[in-house]
Amino acid sequence: MKKPLSLFVGAAFLAMSLLAPTNRSLAEEATQDAASQPRRPGFFHILGSIVFTPVHVVYKTLTCGATQAAAAVPYITTFGVEGHYDGGTNGRDIGETARRSCTGSWIVRPSQVAQDYGE
Repeated sequence: MKKPLSLFVGAAFLAMSLLAPTNRSLAEEATQDAASQPRRPGFFHILGSIVFTPVHVVYKTLTCGATQAAAAVPYITTFGVEGHYDGGTNGRDIGETARRSCTGSWIVRPSQVAQDYGE
């Protein structure tokens, strides 16, 4: 059981090291960015998307579930209490916070990997 897990972790570290941004000077980067057109993501950006998406889905699932569970009791107990939410109640503010923990992209797109880790 430990061997497949260690192989997966090793492959993830290898992929992250291959996707790490290179050290270029700011002037060189600015010159290249100004001259280049937006390009399609390459092989390593797609590979990064494949590697990072399962990790991100697990993170989002845990964050969403834990926030929903943690917000349930305060939401119910403070729903009628005046709060700082624009004309609303504390319960409504807690509900919005819990809702926002589950929104956003659940998939890491190759274009996002290219934007975050360079070309």
